[in-house]
Amino acid sequence: MARKGQLSKAAEIAAMVNSVHGRPVVKMASDQDFIPVKIPTGSFVIDRITGGGFTLGRHVELFGDENACKSYVAYRTMALSQRRGNVCALVDPEGTFDADWFSHLGGLPDELLYERPDDAEEAVATLRTFGILARQGEPIEVVTVDSIAALVTKEQVEKDPRDEERVASQARMMSRALRVVTSQNRRILFIWTNQDRMNIGFGAQFQPRTQPGGRAMKYYATSRIEFKKSGRVTRDGLVADKHKLAKKAIPVGNWIQVRAEKEKSTVPYRQGMFVFNSRHGEIDRISEIIQLGLEDDVIQRSGNTFSYEDLEGRMWSGAEKNFKKMIEDNDDLWDEIAGAVADMTVALGKVE
Repeated sequence: MARKGQLSKAAEIAAMVNSVHGRPVVKMASDQDFIPVKIPTGSFVIDRITGGGFTLGRHVELFGDENACKSYVAYRTMALSQRRGNVCALVDPEGTFDADWFSHLGGLPDELLYERPDDAEEAVATLRTFGILARQGEPIEVVTVDSIAALVTKEQVEKDPRDEERVASQARMMSRALRVVTSQNRRILFIWTNQDRMNIGFGAQFQPRTQPGGRAMKYYATSRIEFKKSGRVTRDGLVADKHKLAKKAIPVGNWIQVRAEKEKSTVPYRQGMFVFNSRHGEIDRISEIIQLGLEDDVIQRSGNTFSYEDLEGRMWSGAEKNFKKMIEDNDDLWDEIAGAVADMTVALGKVE
C-alpha cells in the first residue's frame, strides 16, 4: 500500500503507460468512469428485472413477439433521456416512426436525431460517428436501432432478389458492425429491437425460435430482454353485429411477459409481467405497481379484494377496478406505493 501522498505501484505503472501513449489510455479500475450508471426505462417491471434500468455505455437487445412493446420501451427510454437534457437518436430502417406517438410518450420530436438508412452499412457509419461525438463530450445518451431484422446490407440492396442470396450476409454485417460501434462507444446506450423467427433448420414439431442478425448480438449485449404476449385484456362493450347491438368482450390491451434472457449488470433470468393499454398507447403503470406490490408483499390480495395499509395506518381496499381507481385519484397513495416498489428494485438490483 502506498504512503499518503505517494502513488501506488499500479498508479505509477499507469502513469508510465500513459506517458508513452501521450494520453490517458490506462486508468485505475476504481475510476468513476467504470461505475455502471443505470437509466430508467419508464416501466417499473423492466427496471426491476434489469436491476434499476438499462446501463449506459452498453448494448441492449429487446426481442420477441410482434406488437409486444419493444419499440414502446425504446421510445419511452429516449423520451425520459430527453427530459434529462440529453440528445437521443433513432435509426429507423423500418420507417415506422410516428412523431405524434413519440410526443404522446413524452418525447420531443424536434430534438430527436433521425435517420432512415439506405442500407445497413450507412446505419453503422452513423452509429460509429455518434460514438465518436459522445467521446468528445457531446451529450448523446440513447441511440435506438429499430430494428435489426429490417437492416438490409448493401450486398442485398444491389443484388437482384431473384438470384440466390449469399448465406448469412446480415450476420456477417452485424458481427463487423458491433465490433466497430463498441470500439468507439464509451457512454451511449444502444438499444436494438429485434424479432423472433422460426428456425427452419429444425422439424416442424420443434419450431425453435431465433432472431435475425446472427449470434453477434448475443455476445455483445449486456442485456437481452425477451417480450411475449401472454393474454388479452378485455372490457365489456356493445358492438354492432349484423345490424344488432350485442354485448361482447372488446380487446383493450395485452398482458406482456418480459424476461431477462441475459443480464450482466445484475441477476439474470428475472421475469415479470405488465399490461399494455392499447387504447391509451402506454403501459398501465398502476397495474405495474400492483403487480410488483403483490410480489414485494406491500399489497395483499384475498379473493378478489386488494388491500394496502399506508404509513399512517389507513387501510385502502377494494376489488381490482376500485383499488386502481383509489390509487389513480390519490397522488400521495401513488407516491407511497410506487416509492416502496422502487426501493425494493434498488435493493434487489445489488448482486449478493
